[in-house]
Amino acid sequence: MISTLFAILLLGLIVIFWMNAARAHELAVGISRAACERERYQLLDDSVYLQRVGLRWTPSGLRFRRMYRFDYSVDGRLRENGYVLLIGSQLEAVHIQGRHTIEQTGEEQPAREESASPMKYDNIIPFPERQRRRSDKGS
Repeated sequence: MISTLFAILLLGLIVIFWMNAARAHELAVGISRAACERERYQLLDDSVYLQRVGLRWTPSGLRFRRMYRFDYSVDGRLRENGYVLLIGSQLEAVHIQGRHTIEQTGEEQPAREESASPMKYDNIIPFPERQRRRSDKGS
């Protein structure tokens, strides 16, 4: 009798946790989509994925803190990462490309000034002009 009640209780807790996680996932998808639309970025794959789950004490009690990652593109070529932080079903922060964070208060931090020059790639090593000219003359 007790083992049956324990099994039913455990099954009920699993269902509640699963429904809560599904609701939080859908909320994170909507928040990331809205953030990308506001910035005129393209949300890639139209999805988010759960990266981290933890527990957080809030004034209303113990809540799950979830971090959802999503991919987006600024120019249609490069893939960038952003994340949404949720405490329970409340938005804590949205972070896009290190430029700004939307916090729970709804205020946005000012964006960094970016130059009008094209994007800089740190993994490209330019060839010096002299070496290029020598190789052109030799062929």
